Amino acid sequence: MGLRAWKLALVGPTPFWFFPIFYVLLSTNTGVSSSGLTGLVVAMMVSASWGFLLNDLADRDADAKGGRADALHGHGLGKRTMWALILLTAVVSWAIVFLIGGGLVFKGVLAFDYLVAIAYSMPPLKLKVRKFWGFLANSLMERPLPVVVFLAYMHYYTVATVLLPVLMELTWSVFKHQAADVREDIRANVITFAASLGEGLSTRIVMRVLNPLSVFSLLLLVAMAWLAIDNLRPLLLPAFLVTAFAILVAYLGERVGKLTVYVTPTDPPYIIALNLSYRYVVLPVMAYGVIAYRLAFFPLLILLAIALGYQGLAYVKIARSAFGR
Repeated sequence: MGLRAWKLALVGPTPFWFFPIFYVLLSTNTGVSSSGLTGLVVAMMVSASWGFLLNDLADRDADAKGGRADALHGHGLGKRTMWALILLTAVVSWAIVFLIGGGLVFKGVLAFDYLVAIAYSMPPLKLKVRKFWGFLANSLMERPLPVVVFLAYMHYYTVATVLLPVLMELTWSVFKHQAADVREDIRANVITFAASLGEGLSTRIVMRVLNPLSVFSLLLLVAMAWLAIDNLRPLLLPAFLVTAFAILVAYLGERVGKLTVYVTPTDPPYIIALNLSYRYVVLPVMAYGVIAYRLAFFPLLILLAIALGYQGLAYVKIARSAFGR
């Protein structure tokens, strides 16, 4: 089944969970088990699929009006089948959670994440169409809340417990996705926060505020890692410099008209460079640190490799399309 719920579980919020996980593993002596943490990543992937399935089912009528009534959004399946998948993914996710243990705070944050997803997608609240509240709910449930789930499972409570979720969201704000979908959402009469602001204003917010904030956030994350992880400093400094240089070159290339490839209307070349640098420079450096100093956690690297490999195929297709090969 070519459902977007399966694909987005790999290439959507998932890569943004690994940096905070690696940060804690490499900067502390957390006693969390490798099998438990690996199981939690799997559970959260299944949970992400659950959220996308629920949203696709709730948006069936709107998708049909907006031209998205396709198999990717679940329209090739009956409602009963979709409900069965939603129930199955929820049961599997929570079964893993209870098998791996963890404290009440961890389970409470996870339950809250589920409640926000329900409130976002389903009536009577259906926050998705309540403009700012929909934006807030969506912003919380894809990255910040899952990151807090991982931090709570690892019993990590410092200033970085607040900074990591916020910076991971700013590195790739949900508002960018809303801004890219404004036309389709307006056509489907789904008035998201971005749609309520209009295409022009939403695009300006992304281009002038959120995209620059993404650059600042990613570089700050790498700087935080450099300060906190002594053993990895020789590699983190080059990662910081390579990332900054790649973003700068892509930005200048766009300004002089040499780079014109956009993945979405809100992803200029320097944001593509940022995403590539995060996935294929910063995360591999952090992963190397894990395998060098916390070898028991190598199963996490397998999950990361799967996610990055799947995403890499998408980038190859974009490159081929852009360069006519």
